[in-house]
Amino acid sequence: MASHTQAHQSIQKPPLDVPPAVKTKHYETTAGITKKLLPVAAFFMAFTTVMTILIVYMDNTAMRHYQFKVNMSQDYELFGISQDNAQLITYIREVHLSPAIEPNHKPLETEDIILQDTIYVLKLLKNKQGGSFVEAGAYSDGKTSRTEWLERKHNWFGLLVQPDPRHYFILRRHNRKRSQAVHACLSPTSYPKEVTLHQDADGVRVNSIHSDDDWFNTRVKCFPVYSLMLAMNVTNIDYFSLDTGGTELQVLETIPYDRVRIEVIGVHLTTNDSESNTIKEFLEKKRYSFKQRFNSSYIFKLNRAKM
Repeated sequence: MASHTQAHQSIQKPPLDVPPAVKTKHYETTAGITKKLLPVAAFFMAFTTVMTILIVYMDNTAMRHYQFKVNMSQDYELFGISQDNAQLITYIREVHLSPAIEPNHKPLETEDIILQDTIYVLKLLKNKQGGSFVEAGAYSDGKTSRTEWLERKHNWFGLLVQPDPRHYFILRRHNRKRSQAVHACLSPTSYPKEVTLHQDADGVRVNSIHSDDDWFNTRVKCFPVYSLMLAMNVTNIDYFSLDTGGTELQVLETIPYDRVRIEVIGVHLTTNDSESNTIKEFLEKKRYSFKQRFNSSYIFKLNRAKM
């Protein structure tokens, strides 16, 4: 047994010692690989962190953009404020009414564009001098107003209503010295609102369904025409020129005809004859007679005798 153990011990080989030079070379190789991999690992960690932050940011931005679009598509209707509310009238007068003049720019050179319906209105009013007006939709094409000739040649005065900001600033460069202007729309309800204007190639649309291609829309206040008249301290006007792009009937329905006197109403429509017939029937009940049509303009005159 002892001899067997001795024989086994005699054939065992001593462990091989790795030369120091080989050990050093191995450690240097491992350290070199690690050193090369560290920047790559750091890059991927930074890249992953940045991409994560970017994805979170884009998700939050998309959500905010969606919420903004939803908010921009909603009307803010101030149901509790009547159109003759004293605070509302003061607010309009102090904040929104301004002279229809842009003093910081050279006035636009204007041509004498005299529309047939304007000449007819003056004839109905027996060539009145110093009359008064409210014109909704003034200079919607940048150059045409149905009351400019009345103001310049016959000393009329009044209010110019324009919701489109581009046309509003052009309006003020026409140097309407006897008029005031308001950047607003006429409310189709008997209380003020705030709505969105959507601009496209065909003009301005108020609160119509818009596509994802709409990058910018304008928020604008809408006031009842009666509120605007009170803010101007007038309840009697000679000529009301109404062009609101489709809400003409609703605007007419907001007017308290027992509190104001409007001699002539010109309604400028882009809709079919059924709309004009509805307006004719409505105004007839308010003691107005249909007088004449000029293309898309319908002229109505107040009957003096009660019906």
